[in-house]
Amino acid sequence: MKAITVWQPWAQLLAEGKKHDETRSWRTNYRGEILIHAAKSDHSGILLHIPMNELKYFQEAGITSRIDKLQTGAIIGSAILTDCKLIDQEYHDFIKELCPEEYAYGDFTVGRYAWRFEKPQLFKTPIPVSGKQGLWNFGENVQIRNGELYIKEAAHGRENGRID
Repeated sequence: MKAITVWQPWAQLLAEGKKHDETRSWRTNYRGEILIHAAKSDHSGILLHIPMNELKYFQEAGITSRIDKLQTGAIIGSAILTDCKLIDQEYHDFIKELCPEEYAYGDFTVGRYAWRFEKPQLFKTPIPVSGKQGLWNFGENVQIRNGELYIKEAAHGRENGRID
C-alpha cells in the first residue's frame, strides 16, 4: 500500500479530516488508498511563524493544545487520494477566499500541486515505522478495517493479525 510522510501537525490534520489538500512541489498520477505517516522529526516550531489570522485555525482544530502529544515516526491513519491538481491562480484565490482554514494548512503557491484526500481515518493504534521521502510502499498485503491496519497472508488471503 502506498504511503506518504507528512510533518506534524499536518499529518494529524489530514488523518482527522480537517485538512483535505496536501500541497507538494511535485505531482503524482497515483489515485487510491494511501497511508498517512507522521514524520519522526519535530517541525511543530514552525507554528511560531504562522500569522495569527491563520494560527487560529490550528487552535480551533485543537492542535496547539496537544502539539506535544502528537505521534511522530508512525503511520497514524489513511485516506483516499482522489486528485492531484496543479495550483493555478484561480485555485489559489478560491482556496484563500472560500476555504481559509485549508489555505492556512498548506502552501498554495501557484505552480505547486494540491493532493486531494478524502475519507480519512485516524488509526486507533499508530504503527511505528521509519518514513521515506516521496510516495513510498509500506506493504503489498495490507488491509485497513475498523480503524486498524492488518497484514493478509499472501498465499491464502487470510489475516495474519493486526500490525502493532
